[in-house]
Amino acid sequence: MGLHLTAPAELSFRRYGADAPPHAHDFDQIVLPRRGVLEMEIDGKGGRVDPGRAAVVAPGSHHAFAASGDNLFVVADIGGALMAPFERLRERPFAPVTGAVRGLLDFLAGEVPGRIDDGVARLWTPLLLRGLSATPADLDPRLSRAIDLIGARYAEPLVVDEMAREAGMSQSRFFDRFGAALGQSPHAYLAETRLRAAQRLLSETRLSIAEIAVRTGHADQSALTRVMKARLGVTPAAWRRGSRAP
Repeated sequence: MGLHLTAPAELSFRRYGADAPPHAHDFDQIVLPRRGVLEMEIDGKGGRVDPGRAAVVAPGSHHAFAASGDNLFVVADIGGALMAPFERLRERPFAPVTGAVRGLLDFLAGEVPGRIDDGVARLWTPLLLRGLSATPADLDPRLSRAIDLIGARYAEPLVVDEMAREAGMSQSRFFDRFGAALGQSPHAYLAETRLRAAQRLLSETRLSIAEIAVRTGHADQSALTRVMKARLGVTPAAWRRGSRAP
C-alpha cells in the first residue's frame, strides 16, 4: 500500500495473511468485513474486524494485523478533506457495522478483487462515513458476543434464547438492547447474515444453489429463492450470473 493518496478516497478488496509488522500512514483508513476475521492492534488497543465490526485507523496510528484461512476485506483509504466532517470516528478504533453499512458492503459484491473504480469510491465513501457516524460509538461487549455467535453458527437453527444466553441477558432485555444498538432485531440480523453468506458463495464458488442454501442456514433451495426475491428482487441463479458478468 502506498503512503499517499492520489484521490479523495481509494477503495480495494484485500486479503491478509500472517502477522504484519506495525506501520502507520498519513491518511485515514477504514477496514470492513466481507469474509473471515482480521485481528488488529491499533495504537496498542486490540480488536478485530468481523461481521459486526469495522476498524478505523487514524492518520499516524501504528497498527498491525493478522488473519488466517480464507478472508476478504474492503479497505477504504480516505483523505483528510473527505474525513473532516466525520473526525469523531477517530475517537474509537473499532466501530459496529449496522444495517446501513452492510447494505453498502452488499453493493460492492459484484466488484472484482483488487482496487475498486475511483468513481465508485468517490460516491460510496461519503455514504460509508455517514453510515458509521450514525452507529453507536461503542458496542456493548455482551452484544458483541452474540454477534460473534451468529457469525460462527448462522448455518445452524439458532434461536434467540441461545443468543441471549451468550450475551448474558434475558430475552426481553436482549431484544431491546440489540435493537437499540444495531437498528434491527436479532432475527433480522441473523437473516441478513445468512443472505450475505449465500450471496458470497453464489459469487465466489461453483457450489450448487441447493448446497449453498443448506450451508447458509436456509431450509432448502426454494427458501433461499424466496428470500432473495423478496430482499433483492432476483433469484439465486440471476444473482450468480450478474455477479460474474464482465
